[in-house]
Amino acid sequence: MPTENEIKNIRSEFFNNADLHFTVFDKDLNIIDINDSLLKYYHLDYNEIIGKNILEIGPDVKEKGLYDKYLEVIKTGNPIIIEDSLSHPKYGNQHNRLKVFKVGEGIGVTASNITELKDTISALELFSYKVAHDVNSPIASILGITDLALNEPNDTDELKMYFELVQESIKQLMDTLNQVNKTLRIQKGNTSLELINFKQIILDVKKSLAYLPGYNTIRFEENIEIITDFYFDKLIINSLFQNLIDNAIKYRKESQNDSRININVSRADNNFTKITITDNGIGIVTDLQKNIFKLFYRATNQASGSGIGLYTLRYGIEKLGGHIQFDSTENIGTTFTIYLPNQK
Repeated sequence: MPTENEIKNIRSEFFNNADLHFTVFDKDLNIIDINDSLLKYYHLDYNEIIGKNILEIGPDVKEKGLYDKYLEVIKTGNPIIIEDSLSHPKYGNQHNRLKVFKVGEGIGVTASNITELKDTISALELFSYKVAHDVNSPIASILGITDLALNEPNDTDELKMYFELVQESIKQLMDTLNQVNKTLRIQKGNTSLELINFKQIILDVKKSLAYLPGYNTIRFEENIEIITDFYFDKLIINSLFQNLIDNAIKYRKESQNDSRININVSRADNNFTKITITDNGIGIVTDLQKNIFKLFYRATNQASGSGIGLYTLRYGIEKLGGHIQFDSTENIGTTFTIYLPNQK
């Protein structure tokens, strides 16, 4: 049988390494302990969070009814399970299943992130309709254009125009199907880990986007630290830079001549790599920021898009233990910050 100290050490290892987020509060709902999993997920410092009251870290807990429910558990000792939704401009939309139970004179709270489950349910409701629409729309356009080309007398210039329209519709169709394939591949967990060369990936992505209107007006500022031993899913890394740089170009301020995109890659704590991509574009309206990681959501009509990219990006990053957040101010610009764990 393990000794008492060995059992304490085992409990400590379990507490800190479990995927669930554990928080222990005293009878006044001040934090007295918190596990490493939660600290890493939100990039918090243990010494800065210990001793803080729940109202300091979650000022909306009263209006959401959580505060009174926590006090009720302290009073009665009866555990409860709550589903809580969190809409945050940095962390997007999150759904957590909370179990609250008596611990000493206070309470323990375990939080299980069920965002993926909720998102999957919502995605299934939208997926068949949206994909069918986005596939059928370009196909209908192609059929209409070819019908005109076949049934009306046309000169060479008119035929060329028809072929260009067909080509554009096919590009839309291929883009939709590629995004769907990426989403399905990542959701199935078919990850392929490779040694990542950030400079080369960023260079390749920029080359692939050079055809976009406005690309030549962008000034790129890059600070890429050489990280020689970082392993991750290359498809997700490509998707990360492809989506965020593409969006920064499309949603630039078209009236200004000093559009810029800043890209920084550096080592962070706990064997993570930190990526920031900042632009000085049109930004995202505050009321819409909570929705940008939703499947098929588009915050503006300034440019075309499928509404799949950011959803797939966040899903893939979090699937491998990473995190993505952003800050945006309308008419000022947007900064995305991504933390990726080394999968070596």
